[in-house]
Amino acid sequence: MQISKFRIYKAVIACGLAIAVAIAIATDTAIIALVAVVIAMVLALILERNNKEIVRDERISQINGKAASASFYSMLILAAVASLCTAIFRNQLPENVASVGTIMGYFVCVALLLHMGLYAYFSRKL
Repeated sequence: MQISKFRIYKAVIACGLAIAVAIAIATDTAIIALVAVVIAMVLALILERNNKEIVRDERISQINGKAASASFYSMLILAAVASLCTAIFRNQLPENVASVGTIMGYFVCVALLLHMGLYAYFSRKL
């Protein structure tokens, strides 16, 4: 399969998934979105296996890694700042906002622990 056809097929799968999720949101039916995601994953896996050309090289993998790392760190910092602000201004905020801030703080802690654990694992493995 040519790389141009591969990209077109992936775009069609993504558009179909987007339409299915939009229908699921409009009809308030989560099962449609779940089935659409499973079907899209299976189609993408079949498409990936049928492709014989090189889709990603070391440069693309390195760019993806740096982009993912930057996205993770920036979202983590924003969540930590928002959680800290809700902790500082807890008395002036509604109870549900303060609870969301507390939960967000726990998620930040879990994400950091998970990142440190996976970093240690992959640094030993690679």
